[in-house]
Amino acid sequence: MVKKLISMVSVLTLISFFAVTSVEAGSKTRERWKGAGIALGAIALGGLIVHHAHARTYYPPPAVYYPPPTAYYPPPEPRWYPSQPEYIPGYWETMREWVPGTWERVWVPGHYDRWGNWVAGHYVERQTPGRYVERRAWVEGYYRHN
Repeated sequence: MVKKLISMVSVLTLISFFAVTSVEAGSKTRERWKGAGIALGAIALGGLIVHHAHARTYYPPPAVYYPPPTAYYPPPEPRWYPSQPEYIPGYWETMREWVPGTWERVWVPGHYDRWGNWVAGHYVERQTPGRYVERRAWVEGYYRHN
């Protein structure tokens, strides 16, 4: 409610500054102190409006983030028999192998080229380039003795 009242008063004041003109003849310094008082009043009123706008601004409290709890791993159980073998389970291993390129002889039947000339059937040798192939291989589990 107060903000609406202040904004209405300031709008009416600005309109009155531009709508009403007064002209008086006289000394240049005659109204100097009156103008200085109006300027100081405008500065004070502007400061109050700005202070009031910032005083009511709501800032949320800073967010507090706690790190997630770390997982607890109990210490390993002591091994009572040092000569007991330990089993290592099997796993899949990906291997990269080079497959060399191949040459093949392919028959191309007769046809007309783009200029309308007849081209008789003939053989063409085509090359397939070499490439890498990924293969998966199973590695068996085993017992490791200490």
